[in-house]
Amino acid sequence: MSGMATDPEHYLPLSEFAFQILLALGSGASHGYALGKEIEERTAGRLKPTTGSLYQALKRLKDDGLVEEFEPGDGHDDARRKYFRYTSLGRRVMALEVERLENLVSLARNRALSPKGL
Repeated sequence: MSGMATDPEHYLPLSEFAFQILLALGSGASHGYALGKEIEERTAGRLKPTTGSLYQALKRLKDDGLVEEFEPGDGHDDARRKYFRYTSLGRRVMALEVERLENLVSLARNRALSPKGL
């Protein structure tokens, strides 16, 4: 964990895939398979994360300190599954990314560039 940036703005902008993973974790900690299924469903199949790509992205997010792996310990843990949740840095990064995207959408709407503005 040493050497990773502590300034959340360092991680912006997030890739769409990283954003989708962090968005999925917004409803609570989860394991990789469930994250992948949620992303696929939410994007109506536009994004279909493979196991390899999903775990590679989760490893990168973990290495950056945005998510952490843990054992739920609530009786629902499955030794075959890796569970992930936000870190405090990950939450700050996600909040800043949402704010950044909101600002961009607002600008597009003000310039009548969104479907709502047409």
